[in-house]
Amino acid sequence: MSKFQRLYVQCNPLLDISASVDDAFFVKYHVSKASAALASEEQMGIYADLEQQPNVAYVPGGSGLNTARVAQWIAQAPKGEFVSYVGCVAKDKHGDVLRDAAEKDGVHMELEYTTKAPTGTCAVCISGKERSLVANLAAANCLSAAHMQSAGVRQCLADAKLFYLTGFTLTIDVAYVVQVAEAARAAGGLFIMNLSAPFIIQFFTDNLNKVLPYVDVLFSNDDEAKVLAKTFGWDTADVLQIAQRAAAELPYNGTKERLVVFTQGVADTVYATRSNSGRVPVAPVAAEKIVDTNGAGDSFVGGFLAAYALGKDVPRCCEVGNYAAGVIIQHDGCTYPAKPDITP
Repeated sequence: MSKFQRLYVQCNPLLDISASVDDAFFVKYHVSKASAALASEEQMGIYADLEQQPNVAYVPGGSGLNTARVAQWIAQAPKGEFVSYVGCVAKDKHGDVLRDAAEKDGVHMELEYTTKAPTGTCAVCISGKERSLVANLAAANCLSAAHMQSAGVRQCLADAKLFYLTGFTLTIDVAYVVQVAEAARAAGGLFIMNLSAPFIIQFFTDNLNKVLPYVDVLFSNDDEAKVLAKTFGWDTADVLQIAQRAAAELPYNGTKERLVVFTQGVADTVYATRSNSGRVPVAPVAAEKIVDTNGAGDSFVGGFLAAYALGKDVPRCCEVGNYAAGVIIQHDGCTYPAKPDITP
């Protein structure tokens, strides 16, 4: 495994509970089609109800765990020797299913088990090609300082050279994010973050600003990039220009050039450093083959990081990321064939 730089991932683990449902189900739980939201009190029965559906499926989820699993899948590394994942679940049925499935996929799971809340879940309500997501973070919100200082987490941090956190980690405790960022600096590694969602930039701006100086590699999609530009007063909606400005103008305390990578759906993926930028085309996927686009961004990052861990150049990393996203959108949830048709 020495050819790979080890990858540390931290996020909010959720077990996706997925099933096809009829229109009455959407009405019963006040869920809009093709929507994504946190569960309200009146929607809490949706998870048990989904589990009674005849076609129910369980898939390890949460943005960072999607990325961790796809990175491991693309790398085809020996189990437990490439990707480590940190988050919080409960000792319950859902936590066991999530952990066992992720470990079967080859990810080393360094989980905290809380008694304060059940394992986080995401209801995936399927209607045709539309997926509606209702998330209950629950235990994912309970990650503690004690776990972050535990021997297991410290070992994962010590082993890694690539440290990836989603923007969603900024909603729990920014101190945990800074701890990982400082571990990355101490290891001479790379601290990597995804903006993850527009609301992170809009409503957790202070936390984001505390972390941005450490960010060596920044990911987002084009929607988030435009919100970033608006937040920092950049008068442009051109995604490549936003990447160039993010690389050159956002606060940075690292010694390397910051890399910024923005996806744009079917349009070119763009990347920029202070001194270089470019575009990488996305291979089209026929509309009739597209099943579920929800995990596309997570999967892109997983593919990118698998190639990056092998020292590949940025255009090649983008190609591998685009490939991974293209495969995942042809499957239900963040699932994939036994082996990829590409080697990073």
